[in-house]
Amino acid sequence: MIWRCDLVPQYELYKKEIDEAMQRVLVSGRYTNATEVNAFEKEFAKYIGVDFSVGVANATDGLTLSLMALGIGKGDEVITTPFTAIPTVSAIIDSGATPVFVDVKEDTFLIDLDKIKAAITQKTKAVMPVHLFGNVVDIFKLREIVGKDMPIIEDASQSHGSKLGEHQSGSMGDIGVFSFYPTKNLGAIGDGGMIVTKNAEINEKLRLLRMYGMTDYNHIKINGINSRLDELQAAILRVKLTHLDEMNHKRNLIAKKYISQLRTDLFEHQVIEEGIYSNYHVFVSKFKSDRKKFIEYMDERKIQTNIYYLMPLHMQEATRFLGYKKGDFPIAESLSDKVIALTFYPELQNELQEEVISVTNKFML
Repeated sequence: MIWRCDLVPQYELYKKEIDEAMQRVLVSGRYTNATEVNAFEKEFAKYIGVDFSVGVANATDGLTLSLMALGIGKGDEVITTPFTAIPTVSAIIDSGATPVFVDVKEDTFLIDLDKIKAAITQKTKAVMPVHLFGNVVDIFKLREIVGKDMPIIEDASQSHGSKLGEHQSGSMGDIGVFSFYPTKNLGAIGDGGMIVTKNAEINEKLRLLRMYGMTDYNHIKINGINSRLDELQAAILRVKLTHLDEMNHKRNLIAKKYISQLRTDLFEHQVIEEGIYSNYHVFVSKFKSDRKKFIEYMDERKIQTNIYYLMPLHMQEATRFLGYKKGDFPIAESLSDKVIALTFYPELQNELQEEVISVTNKFML
């Protein structure tokens, strides 16, 4: 089987470094919020170009904690996109706030900035754009639209190393949140997340919130939760961070090859606008023929595909209470009916790339 994403080759490639890092933690006897986490937070902040990074258990917690740190909760609204993974919206709901959706652009798949102003009300307390599949929302344009006082929380879970000009994703808003789920460009061997900010006050509050609100083991300043990045994951991520740009470069080479060699009558690829460097977290395109038959065709030939996302979030059973209905966000709904993800990861060998392209291009109804 040619998997959509195979994680084993990456471990094998960096096995010596990863094993040494894990052994270093195991013999230390310190497994949470210690040397490795502290070092990784500093290294990641430097890479992103911010002053502070706060390691957390996962990116969903990271988004929720970000809203909590900004004092956003019951009765407040947070603007985001319906064409994203559920954690974006889960975090808003977990905070007590209400997600307000804005449709996406048909070519970039990103939230349509031109539609955001109409969605702002007196209850709007933040905007949470998603850098989807590695493509980057223009946060500077968004800032002009929402004004200097509206908090912007970048959901950068899929965009480690993506850039707008010279600015790293996650560094342009008030807060950026990254996921280290194993399939991410910077993936742990387990779960993990990071919150980044340039604001010292927000950083201090996040550090309290991620560990019960404790200033030390005997004093609790505010009510928080338990969301710690563990030492093993931090040590592994420190290794992979040194290789992230190299891995993203490999992804870009594969993406260019797919774009240049896949049949244009079958695919309409995500548009990456000028000035944006995408990390190509996944290779997702609109399929212009019968998607169901294509998936069956690829399955028969032992090549896995995925759909991101089969149903936009405003149509999910869990979000019915928001009052949205089919037809409210036609572009997101149309994309969900068309998109397909092909085999894609940085260690994908050339012969497997060629096989995916060859088999794909032979598809006929």
